Amino acid sequence: MRKRKRFSIEDLYPKDYFFDYAEFEKDPEGYQFTEADYAYTNAMELKRYEEEVSMTYYEKTLLRKWVIAGHNPRENPGSKYLCMTGSEPMDFLDVYRMDREIKQEMKGMNKAQRETYLKDLMGWTDPDEPEDSDFWDLPDGDTELF
Repeated sequence: MRKRKRFSIEDLYPKDYFFDYAEFEKDPEGYQFTEADYAYTNAMELKRYEEEVSMTYYEKTLLRKWVIAGHNPRENPGSKYLCMTGSEPMDFLDVYRMDREIKQEMKGMNKAQRETYLKDLMGWTDPDEPEDSDFWDLPDGDTELF
């Protein structure tokens, strides 16, 4: 049986990669970054991230797959359960761990219970049913609002 090749961050970008500083210096605003530039940046960010953040082997594998797919480790993948728009910045592992906790909490709940749990988690305050109100009720005998 053939052994799998050991993962190396250097495999994420071309072997002969170099950043063209001369071209960048000519027109920094108009410089077009290449896929190799992004791959190199993501690989170096992954290297720093793995040194800074403790993670399990499985989380490390998921993170590396995320970077191999062309993403930055600090990029937000979006949650399965919550809308992340306008929230504090969260990176790949933060969102993954949060989703895993939510999934664990919802284990054994039925659909209605899961919906209630997620609404509470998001701080949902709108009632499902409108409250009875006499605001729009017209005084006795009136048929028109104005």
